[in-house]
Amino acid sequence: MHALKIFNWSTFLQTQIFMLPVLLLFYQQNGLSVGDYFLFQGIFSITALLFEVPAGYIGDIFPRKNILILSYGLFLCRLVLWFFFAHYGYWIILAGEILYSASKSFYSGVADGYVYDYLKAGGKSSEMLKQYGRLNCFMASGAAISALLGAYFYQHLSAWSMASCGKDYGFLILILIEIVYNTAAIALLFFLPKVPSAKKKIKSVFEKYKDLFRITKNALTNPDIKYHMFYSGLLAGTTMVFVWSFQPLMKSALVPVGLFGVIYFINHLFRALASYFLPETMKYFSLPLFGSLTFVMFIISFLIAMELAHLENPPLWLSLTLLTFICLTIGFQLTVTLASVSRLHMLVGSDIRSTVASVNNMIGRFIAGLFLILFKFLLDGVSIQTSFLIYLCVFMLGLYPLLKVIKTDTIPVLPNK
Repeated sequence: MHALKIFNWSTFLQTQIFMLPVLLLFYQQNGLSVGDYFLFQGIFSITALLFEVPAGYIGDIFPRKNILILSYGLFLCRLVLWFFFAHYGYWIILAGEILYSASKSFYSGVADGYVYDYLKAGGKSSEMLKQYGRLNCFMASGAAISALLGAYFYQHLSAWSMASCGKDYGFLILILIEIVYNTAAIALLFFLPKVPSAKKKIKSVFEKYKDLFRITKNALTNPDIKYHMFYSGLLAGTTMVFVWSFQPLMKSALVPVGLFGVIYFINHLFRALASYFLPETMKYFSLPLFGSLTFVMFIISFLIAMELAHLENPPLWLSLTLLTFICLTIGFQLTVTLASVSRLHMLVGSDIRSTVASVNNMIGRFIAGLFLILFKFLLDGVSIQTSFLIYLCVFMLGLYPLLKVIKTDTIPVLPNK
């Protein structure tokens, strides 16, 4: 498992995103609004969806190790672009988000496949759930640590640079730290072995799109997987609404900037724990039961978000407690998503496994993009509280695929020994 340890640590370094808990403040410093903040995250999700097929095509031509290096390299380009040119504002910030979306598409298209092919080559494919959960644990842990430190670093670096230089260089220093971490992550990837994958004829982009539509049609009409894909996609897309709402909600509740990172740390900590204990969780819960519990928690989280948006200067302990519950809900969502992906790997053939997994991801990205872009236009006419109420009404439509999951799911997530 030496190669997977290297992969895990490279992922840990690459997800050290110190800018995350103060990204809204970065946008505002460079002339953008809260509406632009939500709009750009929506564009991020939609462009990631559009990159899915070209990423899959390139993944057919080159080894997965090389695609991982490309993924990390695109993110490094985003950091360099923002470091030198972010002060130009709107289009530079948007270009950076598009580079990030391309990076995420290439990563998500090959990461789980690399793990599975490596295990399969060693005759250990039954460990997929454990090792895939371990990878996500390292990913979430990296994001958690940087989120905890990011807001604290920015607050002090900003104050120091203002006192010393008369200008706020806090964001530039954070970006520079990320550049160092991502360079180290790329260096680690070069030590990964190239794993054998299924030999198949390389197809043109047009043929890939034809394949995508054919496989998507089959997947979305297969009663064994379609309702799971719709439901996990809805949860994943709705999660992004909560994640990108943390900073506006904390600003509204007058939470000190230095504590912004605490909520992001708690969020990623729950995600790390959900990933690490994925096999143990699914030993005690069926996917329909855990999915139902998660549905209820999402409804409560919507009500919490509406209340936080409504309260005027609530006690700090109350704001942090309510936001922590939303973080716990996101951890539950990740468990459902990872269990659904592992279930997909057991139900579909190796020749279409990556494409079906991509379709599963694309549903979540489409919903996230639609919700976040809509946020931009809702905020022009209604309050954030009313916006959450509208999203709650839409989310309730997820009760239909959930009931279908409960009715049709007879496939265990953990393979029989």
